[in-house]
Amino acid sequence: MNKSRVNEKLMNKRLNPLLASGLLISVMLMTACAPKDNSQQNNGSEPKDASQEVIEQLKTKPIKTFPSTPDDAHDIQLFDEYQQKFTENSRALEIDLKKRASEGNLTAEIDHQLKRDSIESALNMLKELDLKTEQGRYIQGLYYQYWENQAKIYDEKKQSTNGEVKNSSDSEQDMSDIFSADAQLEHWKSTTAKS
Repeated sequence: MNKSRVNEKLMNKRLNPLLASGLLISVMLMTACAPKDNSQQNNGSEPKDASQEVIEQLKTKPIKTFPSTPDDAHDIQLFDEYQQKFTENSRALEIDLKKRASEGNLTAEIDHQLKRDSIESALNMLKELDLKTEQGRYIQGLYYQYWENQAKIYDEKKQSTNGEVKNSSDSEQDMSDIFSADAQLEHWKSTTAKS
């Protein structure tokens, strides 16, 4: 099997239907925070090609190898529950935003606060996971780092006068942490199922 087919299969696993809503919200949040002028993003240096930025954002960390433990199934189940709850919350947020918009009750402030609350909810759910394995804590850390950076972006955006993130080259969060976490979790599930 050639490398592009392997990468395609891995990408399809990462973007499974359970995570699609969560990914959609993540992309919405990231897009909402992205600056409009690419030259600002690089602090005056030459702007990056948009496709190059996307490729960099999709890069994942190499899969780490962890020893199997009797608690693997426990931690995997906790991640499945986390993802399901996150997806449900994301769908509820989407519905709420659409409803408010159709009623004419969606201001920029409300939109910002609801999306920021969603980020905080993701962080709190991750904190509450009672993980027992090193691999589980590694994956938790990757997810947490992604959402913590999203929170930072939203806080900076709110503090800016024009609604854009200042010094975005330092604070703009790519998707690599979340994709790395998804890839590690899928690898863990596949190796645990075989054990």
